[in-house]
Formats: sequence, structure tokens, C-alpha cells
Amino acid sequence: MRKIDLTVGNRKIVFTVQKMLNLGRTGKDPIEVRKHLEELKKDGIEASIEMPSYNPKIKDKITTNGEIEVLPNSKSSGEVEFVFLFNDESDIFVTVGSDHTDRELAKTNMIFAKNIYPNIISSEVWRYEEVKDHWDDLIMRSWIKKYGKRQLYQEGNLAKLLSPKELFKNAKLKIHGDLKGAIVFCGTFPTLGGELCYSSYFEMELLDEQRKRSIKHIYNVKPIEWFVI
Repeated sequence: MRKIDLTVGNRKIVFTVQKMLNLGRTGKDPIEVRKHLEELKKDGIEASIEMPSYNPKIKDKITTNGEIEVLPNSKSSGEVEFVFLFNDESDIFVTVGSDHTDRELAKTNMIFAKNIYPNIISSEVWRYEEVKDHWDDLIMRSWIKKYGKRQLYQEGNLAKLLSPKELFKNAKLKIHGDLKGAIVFCGTFPTLGGELCYSSYFEMELLDEQRKRSIKHIYNVKPIEWFVI
């Protein structure tokens, strides 16, 4: 059974993961969704135009660590997403995460590409009830490093993506039973530069300007070094 340690305010809790789902292409504007599809196409990835898209995730493929291992010479990248964690259907947490994907494998099998590496989330979470009344104003960002310099990679407010009500409804279409113990990743924004970047550094943030607080998480990607090719 997969358990992760979380922080809610000043309280520590243990969340038991029962199921995990990655939702994609959740933008309200089809033009913005197509921008992300074009980024994938530049790298030879012909993604489905299904909106939203659904990818089941093995429940132990989740981490709050600051480092993940990847296969040597592989092409993988992260993308910032907001994430719902359902303690039960009336007690919901939200945090920031990254759906780290093997882009070579995505050319042939997107579900496998989503499952080879873990999803990454911050261990800090907010109660959804605390932000639902100003949800659209929340801002999501990510940064990568290019030529050794940190640069903004993605940015937008959550008004650009489907509402939580719509996302909950969509998740229930694909999740058998109730949502207790479910972790649902909820989609991303196109990159600011219009192309994927395979950076070993990924920084992400969910910003609540109204309450003057944010959730941040940084992770680094490290190829395994012990295997002789």
C-alpha cells in the first residue's frame, strides 16, 4: 500500500494512495490545447486530440522527493500541473505537481510513457475549501534551466483550465468506485517558448496571491550512472 507524508498548515498527515489518474488537455480554449499538441508534434509525438485525455497511473508511481532517476540517454521532461488528493469526496487537498514523461516512449505508447517515471508533488498541500472561492485567480508556473540559467518555462492562471467541478466529473467517468484515496493530476499549460525542454532541473509553483502564499517544489533529474552501456 502506497502512503505519502503531507503537511496541511501546521499538521502532518499520512495519505494512503488508492488510485491515480493523469488528466490532460484540460484547457478551456481549444487553441491553447492545440499549442501543447504542436509542441509534442515537434518532437515526433502524435498525441490523441481527445479532450480531456485520460491516463491511468500505477499508484506507487508518486513521490515528494527532490530527485528522480531516469534511464541514461533518455529524453524526458516535466510539466507543471495542479493536483487534487481526495481524502474523501468532501475532504479534498490541492497541491502542485509534475507529470514527468518519457518523450521517446510517448511516440509509441502514451500510457506507458506516463508510467515509466513517477509523478512528483510537493508534500505541502492546501485544503481545497480554502481556495475554491478564488480558484480562477490561482497562478501556476514552472522554471527550467537552459545553458545553466534558470528561466520561466510555463505560466498561467487556473481560469484557463477546466473548473474543478468539471474535472471532478471527468475523473469520475474513468475511476471505478468513489474518489477516496485518489490523486488526480489536472493538466498543464503550453510552454512559453513553444517547445519542450529536456532540463535536468524542474521548479514548480502554485501561487495564491489573495492569501499571499505559495506551494513550491524543485526536483532534479539524474540518469543512472552505475550501468555500463
